[in-house]
Amino acid sequence: MAALNAAAQAAPQSTLKYGKYGCTASKYNGSYYEFIPHGSFTINPDGTYFYSGFAKPSKGKFTVDKAGNLLFIGGYLDKGKAEKIDRPNKFFLVFPTIPDNRWTCSCVDK
Repeated sequence: MAALNAAAQAAPQSTLKYGKYGCTASKYNGSYYEFIPHGSFTINPDGTYFYSGFAKPSKGKFTVDKAGNLLFIGGYLDKGKAEKIDRPNKFFLVFPTIPDNRWTCSCVDK
């Protein structure tokens, strides 16, 4: 429970762009790359997130580390990490139950 309270306190202090992030995985099929959509997650200033890849959204908490990476607690992305990359508002997402190696997630809110 303490981890969830810490998550709610840590998230609002970041310079993170809150909103909806669409996720895709890429797969090489011999002569071309196929991009497979994997839903989206929405991050909120109160430290909560919603993953919308199922009929019913999954809810959890997140924190932001010193490098700007997102660390997920609870919900579908539990124990996952969205690693900040060199493009604005874009992450590489890895979590324990991921069906692919990693997903690329970009902010879709303007």
